[in-house]
Amino acid sequence: MAIPDYLESTTKDLANQATAAYSAPINTSTFAQQIAGQDPAQQQAYNLATQGVGSYAPYLQAAQRAQTQGAGQLGLAGQTLGGSYGALNQAGTALGGVGGTINQAGSTLGQAGQSLGGIGGTINQAGQTLGQAGQSLGQAGSAYGGMGGYQAAGGAAAQRAGNIAQGAAGMTGPNAYQQFMSPYQQQVIDATLSEFDKQKLGGQQQIRDAAVGSGNFGGGREGAMMGQYNADSLADRAALQGSMLERGFGQANQLAQQNFANQGDLYGMQQGLGGMQSNLFSQQGQMGQAQQGLAGAQQGLAQSQLGRGSAMANLSGAQQNLAQSQLGRGSAMQNLAQSQLGRGSAIQGLSAAQQGLAGAYGNQMNQQFGLSDFNRQGMGQDINALGSVGAANQAQQQAILNANSQNQRTAAYEPYGRLSQYGNMITGLGGGVAGGQYQDQGAANPYQAALGTATGLAGIYGNIFGK
Repeated sequence: MAIPDYLESTTKDLANQATAAYSAPINTSTFAQQIAGQDPAQQQAYNLATQGVGSYAPYLQAAQRAQTQGAGQLGLAGQTLGGSYGALNQAGTALGGVGGTINQAGSTLGQAGQSLGGIGGTINQAGQTLGQAGQSLGQAGSAYGGMGGYQAAGGAAAQRAGNIAQGAAGMTGPNAYQQFMSPYQQQVIDATLSEFDKQKLGGQQQIRDAAVGSGNFGGGREGAMMGQYNADSLADRAALQGSMLERGFGQANQLAQQNFANQGDLYGMQQGLGGMQSNLFSQQGQMGQAQQGLAGAQQGLAQSQLGRGSAMANLSGAQQNLAQSQLGRGSAMQNLAQSQLGRGSAIQGLSAAQQGLAGAYGNQMNQQFGLSDFNRQGMGQDINALGSVGAANQAQQQAILNANSQNQRTAAYEPYGRLSQYGNMITGLGGGVAGGQYQDQGAANPYQAALGTATGLAGIYGNIFGK
């Protein structure tokens, strides 16, 4: 079909613009898809997980040491108890010898010499026992000294629990959600509504183009369609804005509730840790008392050994004076038997004290295992809370990047859309057939990314033009 004379220059100008437009490449680097970086809270969660590996090891090592020490005390208790049987046997032997004292008169003097030689050994044993008593007292002092550390740790745990409770108190009430609102929400809303307004202008232009093509430009039918379109667009714009605001509030409120629950869990764990430290404080006090009792038993054993040495000295004297009185020697042997009986009782008391100390070490081992479990559970809660907040912030940043990329793409292809509409208008005025329009086949529509629903831009336009 021939081009009318009055459209010839316009058509040539259109062709020149189209040639120039398609000859110039589009700079796509300005609207390339971007990926949101990792949130600081996520990095903090990774660091905490890495740093916390093996943090429970000191508690397990302490439990192992307590187990080893408890086993050693049980071994000593067995040895000590075995020694008491020897002392009781010696006492029985001494009592049995009383009846034969008169018959042993001939060997009394020789035995006296032997008794004098045994006094030195008995005194040496007494010195060794006193040294053991000193070591037990030193261990008791160490146990009492360790009580201060557990008491301080318990106070620190209670302080942390109070701080957590104070922080959680600020996350309640009708305005708690505000601190979790995205600072970029209004930017996303503004960008989305700006794109909606641009598309609205395109719809108005299509109504005008249709009126021109049908010969009703400026008529009442065009005015009625334009008025209805503007009213529907205003309602759709308000609904779109309200939906975006409602979603932002819902996400912030959910994050606030989750954070409050996490703070409550941490508060309970800190209270439990404080209780464990208090129990350890009591256990250390019991261990100190047990060590003191052990020291007292060892001192009693030393006194008994010194008494045994004295009895042996008396036995020697009695043997030397046997010629004067065999009855005196018998009395001395009875004293020796009583001393051996006392020594056996003291050794049995020492064994009981060692068994009690072994039980205290066992309780300490169980407490250390409990602290190890609390340490791992508390660190897991911290990592999960930081990871949840970081993931939410990263998702928000990705939505902003997607909206900005789509806006840049729309602006880059906007001249081609105007050129296509201009060509359709010229073709329609000349009586020809309108050509195809350029379609941007880019990334996902920003309305879908912003709303997070199945309502895309195509659905919005379908509702507008279907009315």
